[in-house]
Formats: sequence, structure tokens, C-alpha cells
Amino acid sequence: MSARGVGRASAQRRTGLAEQAAHRSRRRSEGPGGAVASRQGQSIVALQRSRLIDAAVGLLAAQGYEAFSAAAVCERAGVSRRTFYEVFEGRDACLVALLEYAEERIAKAFNGMDLASLAWSERIRMGLWAILCIADSDPALARVCLVESQRAGASIQLERERMTGRLVAFIDEGRSESASASKASELTAEALFGAVTSVIAARLKQPAFREEKDGAPRAGVRGLLGELTAMIALPYLGTAVAQRERKRPLPSATAVETAQTGDGAGAPNPLVDLPMRLTYRTARILLAAAALTADGAGASNRQIAEHAGISDPGQASKLLSRLQDHGLLQNATQHDPPRGEANSWRLTANGQQLLHAITARGASHASTEEAVS
Repeated sequence: MSARGVGRASAQRRTGLAEQAAHRSRRRSEGPGGAVASRQGQSIVALQRSRLIDAAVGLLAAQGYEAFSAAAVCERAGVSRRTFYEVFEGRDACLVALLEYAEERIAKAFNGMDLASLAWSERIRMGLWAILCIADSDPALARVCLVESQRAGASIQLERERMTGRLVAFIDEGRSESASASKASELTAEALFGAVTSVIAARLKQPAFREEKDGAPRAGVRGLLGELTAMIALPYLGTAVAQRERKRPLPSATAVETAQTGDGAGAPNPLVDLPMRLTYRTARILLAAAALTADGAGASNRQIAEHAGISDPGQASKLLSRLQDHGLLQNATQHDPPRGEANSWRLTANGQQLLHAITARGASHASTEEAVS
């Protein structure tokens, strides 16, 4: 299995899990402005998926698998249960999506570092480095994947086995390095993978590795690189190579950071501090207002409602007022306009900033899927 192949199947599986949500989005988009509304709907589904995964990571890392439920994720994300079930079939589907998101981040880092061009020992070292850097940058996600997900049911364990099998195959490529290495079995790679992940998981449980104390920075797990690389190299390349790996200085994290830049991975949730619930229809209104006012002109209630595919004028007016109350839209007409004069809505600076964050974050999963497929 090549480094580029890690995560490819996860994109295919995620496509299957997302089909129902996409279908519901398309059905909602029928009517005036259907094509535009369909594109908006897909963006909103991607955004809500990202938002729910963030909430699931935070919940699992803070309270453990015992507290993991659709209701708890919804409460933490600030969305309705209806929204949750529009995106995921259930709790297990949410956890699968979380694991696939982690796999995608690893795959993107691997691809960005061009591991396929390296010798096997260097692929292992730099692949480990990517994983350790991601664990340090997002210890909550790492803890969920390595610790909390092991407490889930049989269906999740099957998914874990599928995903970990790709990394085991990555290690197993070491059998082709020499005649002596070829005597190792597939079980060797499996045992090594289990040992490496157990060491990382154990460190992530320790407060010094995951929390700051009295202003001191976290210890992190990057410093494990030499020992872990040596552990994997030993049965395939021998003692001399293993000892050399222990003594090598740590590489720069620049390659890993560059590979993850610009796709929204690990970026702060733009809705965390938003003092309102951004529902499907509210997001549609916001996106429609942005599209109609891109040239600087204002847009009326009717224009925004039609563009968003919302047929009820009263509902559209309420949503516009809600966004205005939270400082995301402004009305350029008078507070009490003459009878018959249309409103003229524009995004505020805060609204533009939020929309930019939403668009970048909502598109991150789609761009990552293209990168690993």
C-alpha cells in the first residue's frame, strides 16, 4: 500500500454516508432558484458536518465515550437533533466520520510530504513525524482516535480495523528491504503498529503531554520520534540502523504544517462564539444575501428569499431580522420606510468575516476528498 493510498477508501465510504444528506439538500432546493439553492445546501451540509465533528471530538475528549450521544453532541454544537440526523444516520455514523476526518488529515500530510519518493526507512520516519505533529497540534482528536474510539461497539471496531490496516500495510513494506527482513511476517507489522499506538496513547493520557501547568508548555509527543522509528526499523533493518534512528535530530515541522494549511483542518470553529443558532434556513439567507450584494448593491427581502429558495416571505423576514439583530446584516433603508419601499440588505463586516470562515471550513472536507481520491 502506497503512502498516497492511505485514506483513499475513506473518501469513498464517506461519500456513501453523505448521499442521504445530499439527497435531502437537493429535495429542499426544488422551486425558485433551485440550482443556486442546491449549491448552498451542499455547502451548509458540509459546514454542519464539520461543526458536529468538532463537537463530537470535544465531547469525547472531555467526557469520554460514556457521555457520547447524538443529544450531547447537538447540545455542544448548538444545533437541533433534526440537523444532526440530516447529516448523520446516527451516533456511530458521526464517530465513523470523525475517524475518517483524522485519516484524511494524515493522508493529506503524507501526500504533501511526498513520502512515496523516499526510501522505506525514511518514509516510516517522516510518516511517524506527520502523525506525531498532528497529535501535538490536535491532542483531543488524537486521544479520541487512539483511546475513546476503542470503547465503541463492534461496527466502529470494524471501521478502525479497516483504517489501521492501511497503516499496518505501510509498515509491512519493510519486508521487501532485505533477505533477512523478508523472513518477518505480516504479524510483525501488526504488532509494531499496536506497540507504537499504545505508546502514543499512553502519553496522551498523561497531563504533562496534553495540558499546560503553571505556564509550562505541554511536553508533546514529537520527542518520541527516534524511539518509535527505531522500534519499527529493528526487525527489518537491524540493530545498527535502529541505534542510528534513536540519535537523529528531530526534523522540521514545516512540511507537515504546510501540508495542512489552507484546508480548514484543525481551524477554529467560526460558529463557536456566535450568539445564535445558525440553522439551515438562516445559513441559506446569509449565503443568498452575500451572493446578491457582491457588487455592493443592496437586496430586498423578496430577492433574498427567492435566491435562498424560501417560499414563505414572513419566515424570510424573520430570519433577516434575526441576522440583523446579531450584527451580521444591515438594512440601508430607513427604520420606517415609506409604504411600498423595499428593504436594502447588505452584509456587515462581521457578517462578511463569518461567511468567509464558514465557506472555507465548509469546503474543507470536499477539498480533502479530492486530494486523497
